[in-house]
Amino acid sequence: MTRAFVAVRPPDAVLDAVASAIAGFVLEGARLTTREQWHVTLQFLGNHADVDAVAGALEGLATVRGDAQLGGWGAFPKARRAGVVWLGLRHGDELLGALAREVGDRLRPLGFEPEERPFHAHLTVARLQRPRSVEAVLSGLDEGPVGESWRVDEAVVYESRLHRSGAEYLPRARIPLHP
Repeated sequence: MTRAFVAVRPPDAVLDAVASAIAGFVLEGARLTTREQWHVTLQFLGNHADVDAVAGALEGLATVRGDAQLGGWGAFPKARRAGVVWLGLRHGDELLGALAREVGDRLRPLGFEPEERPFHAHLTVARLQRPRSVEAVLSGLDEGPVGESWRVDEAVVYESRLHRSGAEYLPRARIPLHP
């Protein structure tokens, strides 16, 4: 049993664009996530996941491959009192939403309940030590696309190992989407 989650990882060229977009990003009291941590979570599985069982349940995903593109910035729970700063999607929300629903449906019999909150595809770029307003920072970021559109063709089951320096995410299974 291990800490794990299911996610989509953009390709290296898109991650290069993310790195460029946040190169000058300064936010006091925030820890930027690293390139190795960048992904779009479909479902968090908690601290007691049987990764092999999860991978088996996801085999034969019916969600059809499609395109996505990053763009647009935001914060959770809200910009006036943020704990997380994220990069959203310009397009591909429907695809990733459908994939997250299918992942949730397939994992429910294993005891993993999907989030009650509506799915919001995003890539986390910073975590704040204490909630605070990030409205001024967000207003200074380019709302345009970040990187090229890419083909979402797999979901990845990641193991998450927590360290003092931050989390390390290890891909444990790659599940292709339906062609």
